[in-house]
Amino acid sequence: MTPLRKKENLQADLAGLEGLLAITPDDPLATPLMQSRAGELRDEIAKTNGADVQIPETEIFFGQGPVIGAKGIEAKFAGQVLNRFQDIVSNHFAAKFLGVLRRAGRRRGETDSKLYLTALPTGSFGLQLTQPHMEDFVAAGQLAETMEEITGLVAAAGKDDETFDQMIESVHGRVLVPLQDFLDTLNKAGADCKMFSGMKRAELKKEQVTQAYERVASAKTKQEDITLEGTFCGTLLRSGRFEFEPQGQPVLSGWLAEDITVEQAIEMDNLVGKMARAALRSTTISTKSGTRRPTYELISLNPIEDLPSAKG
Repeated sequence: MTPLRKKENLQADLAGLEGLLAITPDDPLATPLMQSRAGELRDEIAKTNGADVQIPETEIFFGQGPVIGAKGIEAKFAGQVLNRFQDIVSNHFAAKFLGVLRRAGRRRGETDSKLYLTALPTGSFGLQLTQPHMEDFVAAGQLAETMEEITGLVAAAGKDDETFDQMIESVHGRVLVPLQDFLDTLNKAGADCKMFSGMKRAELKKEQVTQAYERVASAKTKQEDITLEGTFCGTLLRSGRFEFEPQGQPVLSGWLAEDITVEQAIEMDNLVGKMARAALRSTTISTKSGTRRPTYELISLNPIEDLPSAKG
């Protein structure tokens, strides 16, 4: 059970117990026991508020269309949903923590982002996806963060254009394809969907699923290669990020290209604070409400000896 669902269940138990205390006459045996249990519930709720989410886990609940209450779910629908959701997770995980993705081909970090169907939680029909045996706890924490953000992205897609536009600024364009397929599967089946990951939730009624699908389907990505000159600000090897300050423009940040080695990234850091020529791949996502700022992939970096430092 995800931390948020656990917290909501604890809050429901506490509310019921407090309601019972309010209407029950004082009893020398029962009242102290109920008060003690209420205190335990408050402590457990407080722990969930301050807990860091480290377990990669998502629970997805479905209603209407392809499910029969809490008794069953159409096998073909379940298989399609699981496949689409895994693709969203793998794409976002690789882009966020392992460098920008190529538009096609095998994704980096597929092993670290692999999920398992570990339970069928009740409350309509639910599917629980997690990693039952975590060996790399850093990667597990990163995957948990990824799954929380995906839940936030689904919630934003179902809310309104402005919220969705703000959310997709933090994701790579390749995430939109499996997200569209995921929502398309829900939409065609006429399903409601509730999703819990960490301390985030998304709840979309059937009509909101349709709106979310149309919103995501309208988003388009455009890639182009550009060259900029400016001051190199450095790389972050662990996250595969970089910063670059083009002449006369604000600092931009992005990811190192997938084929850049650690040794090449370290060599790039020799150019920190110096003038350099950066070859970049720009990816811009356009939605029906406008064009969002691009994300960048650093393809190569070369020194410029004949230009003065931008700081000089």
